[in-house]
Amino acid sequence: MSNRKILSHKIYAVVNQKGGAGKSTTAGHLAYWLNQQCAAIFVDADGQQSGSPWMQDLGINIVQMHDPEQLFEELPVLARQYDAVVVDGPGNAGEITKSILGRCDIAIVPNRPSEFDLRSSGTIVQFVRHVRELRGGMPEAVLFLNAAKGKRSVLLREAQEALSDCPLKLSKIVINDLTCITDAPGQRKTVFQMRSEQALSAATAYNNLFKEVLQVLHDKKIS
Repeated sequence: MSNRKILSHKIYAVVNQKGGAGKSTTAGHLAYWLNQQCAAIFVDADGQQSGSPWMQDLGINIVQMHDPEQLFEELPVLARQYDAVVVDGPGNAGEITKSILGRCDIAIVPNRPSEFDLRSSGTIVQFVRHVRELRGGMPEAVLFLNAAKGKRSVLLREAQEALSDCPLKLSKIVINDLTCITDAPGQRKTVFQMRSEQALSAATAYNNLFKEVLQVLHDKKIS
């Protein structure tokens, strides 16, 4: 399966209704990962704009958009200009998020395995469901557990059980709570560029997650 064929004109949105879920960190690593394979651009739709300086340091093209109408109009334009468009959504479930979901090919939803985060995840799931009804089943969506405190923790297991009946695809890939991920923007790097054992572990997890996202898009394309 050729990644380049799959990547053609795809809009990837990293969204969640809650700040602190790991949207910008996920979007930044995804943009870097895609940019190693094709021409990618990072769309910073988060009002905090925390991802923009990091992407600039990494040499990735960026554009900042915080107007729902502009996003709805411009995302398809960017998708014709670039092989991959990665959108870092805001930390709320508002009109900007609706516009992003109205245009993206796939929504990637990071969720921390805490009771508070799990309870609040219903809003973004509902948003995705509603947009799917309007768009004939689009966008595809993958939810994954982020910043987990170890693979064998009781909290992680409970979170996986709680999300087992989620209408969105729940990834089996778990991104652990690692210092190298948190420190990556400050170091002007991604875990893919670091050489510590911890970073290599994180890079493997991200690589597997992003490959799964591509596979979901591929399966949708041929179905």
